Amino acid sequence: MNTKDLAYFDQLIIQKNFSKVAVFFGVTQPTITTAIKRLETEFNAKLVVRDRVHNQVSITASGEQLAEHAAIILRELQVAHEEINNLTQQQIVLGLPPIIENHYFPKVAAKLAQAGMLANIETVEGGSISLRDAVQNGRVDMTLLGSVEPLSYRNLLAEEFDRQPFSIFVSKHHPLAHRKRIYFSELRDEKFVFFNSNFVHNTAFNKLTRRNHFRPNIVFRSNDTHVLMKLIAENVGIGFLTNVVDHYRDDVVRLDLLDDEQPEFITSIVYRTTHILTPVQLKLLEILHSALE
Repeated sequence: MNTKDLAYFDQLIIQKNFSKVAVFFGVTQPTITTAIKRLETEFNAKLVVRDRVHNQVSITASGEQLAEHAAIILRELQVAHEEINNLTQQQIVLGLPPIIENHYFPKVAAKLAQAGMLANIETVEGGSISLRDAVQNGRVDMTLLGSVEPLSYRNLLAEEFDRQPFSIFVSKHHPLAHRKRIYFSELRDEKFVFFNSNFVHNTAFNKLTRRNHFRPNIVFRSNDTHVLMKLIAENVGIGFLTNVVDHYRDDVVRLDLLDDEQPEFITSIVYRTTHILTPVQLKLLEILHSALE
């Protein structure tokens, strides 16, 4: 079977139009038609029904079933390409969410430098949710991830190495700055500055807002922790951040939360169950364990 045929078929499921699929791949329309016919012969089943009058395509039950398997096969092929490309380049691609990178990676980098491996590490930044997807599709070999629950995925291995609470951060000029601790319910009338949606902080924050029955007033969102801290310092809004955040500011005050059953910021080393670790990657894993334990 030609895997390109599956790629054509997968795109036909999306486009529902032979001509558009041909344009998408830069081939002729008969190429797409022939590929679908080959698949129908391979599986001895009608996969699509073509209405030439209205230029429409409908997918049969057999076609819908094949589409499920085709998506998995194509995704695994893409992962294989990514993994093998990284191996040939002798690079290890490591995913690092910004907060985790700032707090944990300097200790890791020192050990990598001692082992002469730092130059072989390519880092990719992003929120924990986007990096989880990146490790699943093979764009990164290994990643450090934050979560509010222990990670459990069929195709990922997760090794937890730390847990930290979340806190409230306010300007030293804020009326709450004299407090040491606070209940989350006391914040219903406050303005918040907060992360964009691909950060795991949103999950923890939403849990607390739902539990306390109020819709937060978020006045600004950013992916940059330093920007959020500057806005908090200027009293634009208050922040909800894990204690892993290293803010080093004397104009921002951290308040502990008094709520029972608070969410925790759980950090883990994550990689694919199907990924065969090379000796260099195994050494990286060993260094991560030693630096983060």
